[in-house]
Amino acid sequence: GTGGSGCSTTPDNLSCYQCFKVRSPEFCLPTACSSTDQVCISHKLIITLRLRVKTLLSKRCAPRCPNTNMEFKWLSDSRELSKIVRQCCSRSLCNGAPVPQEGPWALSRGLLLQVGLSLLWVLL
Repeated sequence: GTGGSGCSTTPDNLSCYQCFKVRSPEFCLPTACSSTDQVCISHKLIITLRLRVKTLLSKRCAPRCPNTNMEFKWLSDSRELSKIVRQCCSRSLCNGAPVPQEGPWALSRGLLLQVGLSLLWVLL
């Protein structure tokens, strides 16, 4: 028998998380991009006023990176310090939530668990 897979998904179209000026990454939903889009963009706007910090996230698909990854900072008239951090990447859903600050161990723990489970299946 020939093991032909029944589903013919085209991996050409990118998917990116999309949202506009939201407070939290949960509000950013994975969305299929159009065929012209090549990259995912993630904007983080950090506004600091006195001692309060407000972060707004925007994410979207784009045909290309506007520029390299960059930061802008400026001070407004109301003594508000604003900073934009822009990141750009070219894999599907690569503009997702930032990795929690636990370092690389969190990821490898999950991988080790998967490897361990698959070895267990082989042994059974």
